[in-house]
Amino acid sequence: MRFITRRGRLAEVLAAALCAALLAGCASSAPREAPPAATPAETSGDASRPLPEEEELRAAVERALEGTGVPGAAVAVTAADGSRSIALIGEAGPGTAVSAGTRFAYRSITKSFIGTVILQLAEEGLIDLDAPIAEYVDGVPHGETITIAELATMRSGLANYSALPGMGEMLDERGFGHDPAVADLLALAFAEPLDFEPGEAYEYSNTGTVLLGEAIEAATGRSWQEAVAERITRPLGLDSVHVGAGDAATDALGFQLEGGEAVEELPELAPGWFGAAGALNGDIVDLAAWGRAFGAGSLLDPATRQQRLESLGPTDDDPASPEYDRYGFAMGEIAGWIGHTGNGLGFQSLVMYDPASERVVAILLGGTGENANLPAAVFRDLLLIPELR
Repeated sequence: MRFITRRGRLAEVLAAALCAALLAGCASSAPREAPPAATPAETSGDASRPLPEEEELRAAVERALEGTGVPGAAVAVTAADGSRSIALIGEAGPGTAVSAGTRFAYRSITKSFIGTVILQLAEEGLIDLDAPIAEYVDGVPHGETITIAELATMRSGLANYSALPGMGEMLDERGFGHDPAVADLLALAFAEPLDFEPGEAYEYSNTGTVLLGEAIEAATGRSWQEAVAERITRPLGLDSVHVGAGDAATDALGFQLEGGEAVEELPELAPGWFGAAGALNGDIVDLAAWGRAFGAGSLLDPATRQQRLESLGPTDDDPASPEYDRYGFAMGEIAGWIGHTGNGLGFQSLVMYDPASERVVAILLGGTGENANLPAAVFRDLLLIPELR
């Protein structure tokens, strides 16, 4: 593994990384042609079928990652009865093998946690999904017409702060380790005109989820981080999941991929740059556990879960969107499975749940490069395994 450390080269790498699917809305690599989207009720599966053996899963993951340069990966497949197969590939860092306890950045999978908290607060009457964001956050342009639901379904029209030139300028000026104020990030988006009238189109944007984090604080008096811990990670026992990197002994490093190689260790970015849109880290076991709770809707009332499924809609409006057949309330769908993906600055991720077979596939990768939809590509390859068809 070779490393390039010249500042100019690193700046180029960071500029490219900030245009990846998590941090930006720049045009990403073209996704594979997707099959017709199925509603979760139409998926096929048999909960009684065995899981793929770990050797079979590992071989499939290695084939899917061949030639990508990803230095380290963790993949889990779990069943409703608690059984699981895990494939651990490569290194979390030089000389350190990936383990089941290695923590990777979840990136935009964080959005699924935020959306779930918002729906819980709606059930409790603390947030009205049809209310304008202005009722919870001051100073939002067109805040009297943009609703909470439009923010969560990526239909607000607000510019994506992380896709704007000012994001790179701010990062260069303040440094990777500086945690910016949320207001500074939102100001980048608020200075831009709407991309479209609220509710009129779909456009994947980190601005909306950052605003949802602010709405959580306004409704509860607690930060979004505290709300996620109190309502999701502690009740589910997701002990590895918290904001940002934690312990060098357990955290994976993120790498830039080029030409089928991991060419550069990317710097650790302070979690404030991602905020509610992507700041959570955790291991593969907890990601799979979250995927089950998220997909099955176990933390929500049945009616709320159904409402979330009914929010899924086409993503054709945004050619730069991460690869989803459909997207809804902080939830995406790929091949009839529901969950979320993440990508940005050295890490890529995916967690998907099949409502028919009640299986979960979770993927964590320690590299980002030309293909911003690599986890979705790996996932589609894994669905060719007979036990997952």
